[in-house]
Amino acid sequence: MSVFKDHKISLSQVLAFIPEALLSHLSATPKVDYYSKVLHGKKMFYLLLFCIFDNERLSQRTLEDTFNSSGFKALFGLGEEERVRRSSISDRLSKIDPSYFKEIYEQMYQRFSGVYSKTEIEKYNLIRVEHYCC
Repeated sequence: MSVFKDHKISLSQVLAFIPEALLSHLSATPKVDYYSKVLHGKKMFYLLLFCIFDNERLSQRTLEDTFNSSGFKALFGLGEEERVRRSSISDRLSKIDPSYFKEIYEQMYQRFSGVYSKTEIEKYNLIRVEHYCC
């Protein structure tokens, strides 16, 4: 796994802070997977996270190529027959409830800060970013 730019934490370390049960539970909320046939919330989260770690530039073409790659499918237990197009990714990104990702972030941060001291967190060069909307 690649290491996220200037940070000293790998994708596998980040994934260790995200319980599978949490993603499944949050995906079950009505607004997350309402219109989705293939790109369920959990898959979108994994796709976005993987692409952030693995690519310099994030685009819908990159997301499409990554989702359709054998390596991504093997890493996240997806079937080889699963394929998506850019238009499906674009549509999915426009409809998925952003609070899904916010809740995952909040849960990850709580777990991370509960395991590591402030000094250890600084060692990983990770900071909490707050985003306030409208």
